[in-house]
Amino acid sequence: MKSYFKIKNINIKKNFLNSGDKSISHRSIIYSLIKNCIIEIKNLLESFDIISTINLCKNLGIYIYGPINSYVLISSLKKKKKKNKINFIGNSGTTIRISLSLLITNNIILGDKSLNKRTMYRIIKPLTLLGFIIQCKKNFFSPIIIFKKNNLGLKYNLVNASSQIKSCLILSSINSFINIYIKENKKTRDHSERFLNILIKKKNDFLIKILNDFSSFSFIISYYLIKKKNFILNFNFNKLRIGFFEYLIKIGFFFYIIKKKIINNEHYVKILIFNKIIKNSIIYSKTISKLIDEIPVLISLIINYKNKTKIYGLEELKFKESNRYNSMYYNLLLLGIKIIKKKNYLIFKNNKIHPNLIFSQSDHRLFMSFYIINLKNLKISNPENTLSSFPNFLKYFNNKNNKLYVFN
Repeated sequence: MKSYFKIKNINIKKNFLNSGDKSISHRSIIYSLIKNCIIEIKNLLESFDIISTINLCKNLGIYIYGPINSYVLISSLKKKKKKNKINFIGNSGTTIRISLSLLITNNIILGDKSLNKRTMYRIIKPLTLLGFIIQCKKNFFSPIIIFKKNNLGLKYNLVNASSQIKSCLILSSINSFINIYIKENKKTRDHSERFLNILIKKKNDFLIKILNDFSSFSFIISYYLIKKKNFILNFNFNKLRIGFFEYLIKIGFFFYIIKKKIINNEHYVKILIFNKIIKNSIIYSKTISKLIDEIPVLISLIINYKNKTKIYGLEELKFKESNRYNSMYYNLLLLGIKIIKKKNYLIFKNNKIHPNLIFSQSDHRLFMSFYIINLKNLKISNPENTLSSFPNFLKYFNNKNNKLYVFN
């Protein structure tokens, strides 16, 4: 029996939205450090974090042309002479975690003022067990110097669910031909495995087409749901990254898949999403790893509905660009949200949101999450931080009611 889906009176404005997947963009560029090849990349995310990765690879001798209109050409067939041993990576924590095992000995890697206050213990620990001799500041802060690389092999239990640590160890194993066994207590994002399974088999030149980033598009999804509009989007639909989408289905939103296929071992979908009244819900710790980056924007969506929500397993938010756990709590209080904070979970319910001054703590996701609330006269600090992950954010969300202020 055939089933049919009839669409009536759906007014959808056509906008061409492109924002390449940030995780795959990082890995596409860093891969040039472990294989002599020519790589063409389309739909690369042109954000500050990706530019930091590009500059790191350039400093390590890779020829990189671009990005120009989201296109990059990389050649590592012949490496140029390295002049500078100091590698500055701005505020990109992803760059330092993924590429640390690939640095040449006696190299220094450091970030900006914000990144230098974020501990790198989680990545330094497995590398020292692997035989690396590393020097860093107190509390495992950068700058970080690798003095010697002794690849001894490793069996590592990944206690803290982190795809970046896993990716770093995988790249180290490929680069050194040393066996590294990784045990995951919780499944983490598998971009590196999918990506490397294809590229390792290829020869010296290949083309990478990067799909749209679901994390970036979660802001677009939330914005249109708050505005109560129906919409169509296409993006990367990796099963380990769509916890945000699965949660929307759970609380009552409806969707229809128009198109689906596999590109570069990643799932691509085109989806039509409908609005619906949402219900009270609970997010448990076992599912939190699939939507940890989308927690701030998810909270911003939920508080627009008068629903009670509990979210468990939020301790990982304390180790992001800022302490998002505390920042979300205090900023929600400023908006008038009734909220209870415990050690690793939040309980909150909205009655009425009122405008106030929001401190985004130089965290790009906090700024974007509060911006899409679409509240008149809401003032948010540090809009420039959107450039680190979603440079076209303000272009897509040109809300004239919001007054943005920049704080030092």
